[in-house]
Amino acid sequence: CKILIIPSFHFSLWVFFLIKRKMGSLIVEISMTVLFCSLILLLRKHSKREFTQATLFQSLPLNKLPAFLTNKKKDYELVYVPSGSDAAKNITEKVKDDLNANLTVRGFPSEEDFEKYIKYENQSVLVLAAIIFDHEFKNSNDRLPLKVKYRLRFHSIKNTPWFTELLFPVNPSRGPRNPSSTEGGSPDYYKGGFLLVQHALDKAIIVYHNGRAAEMLFANVNIFVSRFPYPTYYKDNFFLSFLSLFPLAVLLIFSLTELTLIRTIVMEKETRLKEYQFMIGLSNGMLWASYFVTFLLMFLIIVCILCVVLFVKIVPVVVLQNSDPSLIFVFFLCFVVATITFGFLITTFFDKTSLAVSIGGFLFFLTFFPFVVVITMYGMLSRTGKLASCLLSNIAVALGITTISKLEIKEYGAKWNNFLSRVSPDDELTLAHIMGMLLFDAFLYGLLAWYIDAVFPGKYGVPKPWYFFMQKGYWLGKATSIRKKEDMPVTNTVQNAYFEEEPVGLIAGIRIQHLYKEFTLQNMTVLAVQDLSLNLYEGQITVLLGHNGAGKTTTLSILTGLYRPTSGKVYISGYDISKDMVQVRKSLGLCPQDDILFHHLTVSEHLYFYCVIKGVPPEIQSKEINKMLISFGLIEKHDALAKSLSGGMKRKLSIIIALIGGSKVVILDEPTSGMDPVSRRFTWDVLQKHKENRTVLLTTHHMDEADVLGDRIAIMAKGTLQCCGSTIFLKKVYGVGYHLIIVKDHHCDVKEISELIKYHIPEARLENNVAAELSFVLPKEYTDRFKALFTEMEDRQEELGIASFGISITTMEEVFIRVSQSNNQILQTLKNEDESEDTNQNMNVPRNFERSYAVMPSSVLLSCQWALYSQQFFAMFMKRAMFSWRNWNLILLQILALLGIFYFLMSDVELSIGEEDLDREMDLEQYGQTIVPFSISGNSEFTTNFVKNLEILLKAKKQKLHEVKGNQKCIYSCIIAFSIEVNGNENTVNFWFNDEAYHSSPLSLAVLDNVIFMSLSGPDASITVVNKPQPVRSASRTQIALNLYFGVSILVSGFCLLTVNERVTKAKHIQFLSGVYALNFWLSALLWDFLIFFISCCLLLVVFTFSDLKILVTGYRLLDTLFIFMVFGWAVIPFMYLISFLFSSHTSAYAKLVIFNYCAGIFEIIVNNIPNLIKDMNLQTQEIHLLLNAMMVLPIHNFGMSISRHYDIQHTKFSIFYLLLSSVTERSIYTLEYDAVGRYLLAMAVTGLLFLLLIFLLETTLWKVKTFVFRYILFGIFKKSNKDRVSKELSGESEDEDVQNERNRILDNPQESLNSIVLIKELIKVYFSKPVVLAVRNISVAIQKQECFGLLGLNGAGKTTTFEILTGEEVASSGDVFVERLSITKNILKVRSKIGYCPQFDALLDYMTAREIMIMYARLWGIPETKINNYVKKSMEALNLESYADKYIYTYSGGNKRRLSTAIALMGKPSVIFLDEPSTGMDPVARRLLWNAVTRTRESGKAIIITSHSMEECDALCTKLAIMVKGKFVCLGSPQHLKNKFGNVYILKQYAKLRIYPIFSFSGSELKDENRGIINYYVPSKNNSWGKMFGILEKAKEEFNLEDYSISQITLEQVFLTFAGSQNPEVEKKES
Repeated sequence: CKILIIPSFHFSLWVFFLIKRKMGSLIVEISMTVLFCSLILLLRKHSKREFTQATLFQSLPLNKLPAFLTNKKKDYELVYVPSGSDAAKNITEKVKDDLNANLTVRGFPSEEDFEKYIKYENQSVLVLAAIIFDHEFKNSNDRLPLKVKYRLRFHSIKNTPWFTELLFPVNPSRGPRNPSSTEGGSPDYYKGGFLLVQHALDKAIIVYHNGRAAEMLFANVNIFVSRFPYPTYYKDNFFLSFLSLFPLAVLLIFSLTELTLIRTIVMEKETRLKEYQFMIGLSNGMLWASYFVTFLLMFLIIVCILCVVLFVKIVPVVVLQNSDPSLIFVFFLCFVVATITFGFLITTFFDKTSLAVSIGGFLFFLTFFPFVVVITMYGMLSRTGKLASCLLSNIAVALGITTISKLEIKEYGAKWNNFLSRVSPDDELTLAHIMGMLLFDAFLYGLLAWYIDAVFPGKYGVPKPWYFFMQKGYWLGKATSIRKKEDMPVTNTVQNAYFEEEPVGLIAGIRIQHLYKEFTLQNMTVLAVQDLSLNLYEGQITVLLGHNGAGKTTTLSILTGLYRPTSGKVYISGYDISKDMVQVRKSLGLCPQDDILFHHLTVSEHLYFYCVIKGVPPEIQSKEINKMLISFGLIEKHDALAKSLSGGMKRKLSIIIALIGGSKVVILDEPTSGMDPVSRRFTWDVLQKHKENRTVLLTTHHMDEADVLGDRIAIMAKGTLQCCGSTIFLKKVYGVGYHLIIVKDHHCDVKEISELIKYHIPEARLENNVAAELSFVLPKEYTDRFKALFTEMEDRQEELGIASFGISITTMEEVFIRVSQSNNQILQTLKNEDESEDTNQNMNVPRNFERSYAVMPSSVLLSCQWALYSQQFFAMFMKRAMFSWRNWNLILLQILALLGIFYFLMSDVELSIGEEDLDREMDLEQYGQTIVPFSISGNSEFTTNFVKNLEILLKAKKQKLHEVKGNQKCIYSCIIAFSIEVNGNENTVNFWFNDEAYHSSPLSLAVLDNVIFMSLSGPDASITVVNKPQPVRSASRTQIALNLYFGVSILVSGFCLLTVNERVTKAKHIQFLSGVYALNFWLSALLWDFLIFFISCCLLLVVFTFSDLKILVTGYRLLDTLFIFMVFGWAVIPFMYLISFLFSSHTSAYAKLVIFNYCAGIFEIIVNNIPNLIKDMNLQTQEIHLLLNAMMVLPIHNFGMSISRHYDIQHTKFSIFYLLLSSVTERSIYTLEYDAVGRYLLAMAVTGLLFLLLIFLLETTLWKVKTFVFRYILFGIFKKSNKDRVSKELSGESEDEDVQNERNRILDNPQESLNSIVLIKELIKVYFSKPVVLAVRNISVAIQKQECFGLLGLNGAGKTTTFEILTGEEVASSGDVFVERLSITKNILKVRSKIGYCPQFDALLDYMTAREIMIMYARLWGIPETKINNYVKKSMEALNLESYADKYIYTYSGGNKRRLSTAIALMGKPSVIFLDEPSTGMDPVARRLLWNAVTRTRESGKAIIITSHSMEECDALCTKLAIMVKGKFVCLGSPQHLKNKFGNVYILKQYAKLRIYPIFSFSGSELKDENRGIINYYVPSKNNSWGKMFGILEKAKEEFNLEDYSISQITLEQVFLTFAGSQNPEVEKKES
């Protein structure tokens, strides 16, 4: 029982969380459901339900000529086949004479010849009918047999089809069909002359066989045709509209949830969240089941709303009055299950969310469109064919809705007692069949999804063999490789001088043995991991280091099951990962490099969820969660949503998730990236506490982190393990000893200093002599001589010209760089080059900051404005072209969708033409057993014969003859009837037909003529009539527009993809900062997209010629059609750009715009057709016109109207009516009348221009509007209402002397005299949220040329907000920023072009290569085309990017992306460069290359403003820095100034097995912390010289067995921590 409870509990919990995450999208989906349901209710409300009396129809004479045959000006042909038979010719001539119309008789040898004539040759004369005798005449004199069969082939007048494929209408009518038509309406058997020709032909055949007797009989018989009367009924036209609208409405209602499902699952796949959940123990089945139940619940809400709308009396009449709500609910439930599994199936094919949503949405609608064909060919399809079409669930649901509607119209309703019954005699498909098929679809889709997901899990995940379902282990889930940990032999992995002995007595939690991993990229095999062997032990933190691309991430991915190893073995907790990943994951905790969190869950919900997954007993879950939150300092945030946390807090949450539930093996991939120094140190302490009984593997780019946390450190390079051991071991192996750093005075004597050092320590060597800094390497063996050396140096300090000096021991960073250099030829070259260099270097740069020969190139910009303009336009145009080229599959898919869908939907029009059309034989047996009523008044020989022969005929056909007197209700069981009145010699025969059946009138006439024939020629005589229409038919204008809308929506919505993506990733912002004109940015996009659109339209016009639309592309009309398309392109592309500003995700933008455009299109058709369908609506025509005029702002509406009106006009010219009319004037399509195209083209031309103007206004004047609103209105109100708070918190007064002096200097002096490139003056930023956040509180600073200004602070201190104001992303609430004396609030456009910016998150275009994107930015800056390649090459060399130059950016590691972002920021000729955490994710070697490039740029005369969490970086780069706390500067000055001002202590580190050394040797010293035998003291620098300290320590080393020690001056980090500690995590503005 317990085994069952736990999974179900996981399950329900998981479902609850997923639902919670989806609440936002659910609201949108419910709104959409309500919107469409409102349309249905509106329709129901406005369609009246009237009681109508019984309808009686008068009799019509059969021999009356139709109106069109009386027009003497028009010639008609009467065709007969075969022309070689005299009998056929004579009979046809007799028919012509009998009709007495203006007819020409013409014969054809065969039916094929006649069809060719109709299709290709005849353009002017109209063929009334063709009489095809179905008899092989041997010669011209061969007689016609007694059993005659012929086919009548009529043209279809008014383009109404003959419906020969159906017996009854597909959709039955409520009340009589065509109630106002006495002759029965379409098909036009009476008006079209069919009955007339049929009877004339039957008469001619009877006369041919019986001569004079027949003529005499017909002379005494008057034949009338009568329509069955219809009993009383309720007139209700609602279902006419409902049938056509509701299937599409249901699809649109469910589409958003389906797209949400696809987006959710693929996004979790793309962001590795799905695989991450597997890693931490969630089973595959559980995950899919949770998705299923979650989305089932979401769909059920929609289904319930639908059922309420359909069955509850919201409007005066209930929508479905006769159906059973429970059956309808179950029907929709079947569809929902199929829809969910269909979504699952789609997600298995994709790894990219954008592609999945666009193609998934396309497929979802594509699987509905064949429904149009199915409905058109419904009568021709067998039951198997209909069931086969139901393999697409969207067609099945549409057929189901149609069936329910039919039952509702017939007033039976869909109920459990009739859901197995047929709706119509000729339709075998029942509702039960459809529901069964929906469940079968669900099973089929689910099965395919399960198999594909297992065998092809995508980019991440371990694929199973194709036969996995045949393996016993798959179903039983048992481990195949478990070995007890104690039994596993622990052997030394590698034995050489670089590998420390393996620890004794510890258990190996992870064992890696000879691991290899290969990747195939662009037909190249890359060896990412090569022969890796390593043991990781319980109770230890093992740190894995390596530069970007060394193979760390690949190794972690293999350990966590994301990738399968090429060869080698990995055992985690004794399980082999290639066989038992499920078992491994039960005890595995992972903190990935990127935060994989659920945005809509709170912190405690995350932990609660993962506790359950890891099997933490419910009674201790709360305790475990609180314990973790308290230890990580997140207890206050337990109810905060994950998306509201700062970057550092997200990292902490990710670490807690990895540790919670007692994970035995914990993998932490760069756990402290993005954290500020305070959080980092805090996290270190917590990790130290939690490492007991766990095997912890950690990767990092912070060497101090590795030093502090690593019990053992392993360093990788080029996929191989280089060394492994404790920090002390590695420092001994790779260390050079001590570094003596001397800061030179202006009269420093380097030679004298060197001699002095060499005298004391002969092995010492000069390491660096750069600018004001001199450094020597002092071998470790000589520490006993340090006291004498330092004492002499202190004594002779002034004489030697030494400003100050300090000493430090080898750092982990040096170890790492030495390991990297031994594996990298380029770095060795750089090192050699450096040794001979002597440049003016920032004195704060540490001695191991190496110089590179590559420098950032100087820029020569174009002077000619026109040349710059054209170069920028070309760059932006190429960017768009590359996007299309690299995403050719997406573009091709969109174009093919347009062409394919349109062709497919149009081809259904042709499917019912010509040969494909069914022959309809007039045979009563087809209707099953029916009743044939007859009534005779009077008596004669004719009536006696008639009844006798009728009885014989009907008996043979298994029908019932029934004599009636008076009225009888007989709607569906009677098809034909007869009545005869005898008046002397004259017999008046009335043949009756039930108009509910399409072909009842010719059938009734055929029975009548057969009975007459039999009475004259005997019982063997018979005439079989077949209706086979001529092969001509055209589409309706509505159909054309409807068929175009979806394809066009898919194509044009794609134009928003790059636009949204560039805005969201800030790539667009960087392009504007690089000087691009808004006009260039948007017009180049418009030109390229218009080009794509033009090509698509040309291809579409080719499709027009193959479909039923040749009329629009012949002659000059091709230009008219193309012109309509081009004007539409001009309007719709800017419209897509404009509307894209509303979206923050390009995938959801695309999906929603496709649906929006399609809905906007069909809305026009709905609104246009509602008045036609419902004559008695309360809505006035004026209101509808007003609505349609309002819709003229939407390009797709104007386009649909233009194409349909254009088609109407052209079609009218060539239709039968055109030929029938005596005079028609040639009319232009471009007039402004309602039924012409002009007004819509004009609307598109004007709106296109308006949309473009709006875009340019948004780009240029929106800033001014925002400035006015935020500065003068909102901040003005805030100042007045919060006077005390403003004067207290935003006064700008500072306790720090330096900060206050800077403020006074700026306020007291005019701007010109300050001579600054960047001036920040009394800058304030307030976020008017709840509560109000004071992000920046009145800061002032001036930054000169050649200055690097560092902005430091904890997350939430206001750094990023300050940066956003400085780069023009945010508007300042008060104060101003001046760049080269230009105010950013007043001259944003001019200021932008003076700024280079590397944002916190890479704003790169992933589909380009580094070379391409840098060439683009070089063009934007205006570097002459001839110099661009050389300029870009040098820029890449400066940051060592050449090896990645031609690889796509999406393949780069995080560190390489940062390098590229920085390279872009340093390009061109900006006056000031902003770098927001530029070195995040970089390894130490790459970081040094970056520092070098930044320093060179600063030295070239530019100002640099930088924020960083690396204090070492600020120390190396900054000439001036400020520390920000709670939006204010708390200190300001150069790094050395701040160290001197706040650093009056030395930092002493002791390495000792026992803490035995007495700290009172240095008075005032303070023990800071102790960790693994390393003791940190702060020793006051006052009265303690370097010589004195080394003397005491060397003595202590001998006396107290000190292993090692180091002394250094206070670091910048310690200064920072002094201030940062005072910041309270108050209201945190999301800074990350």
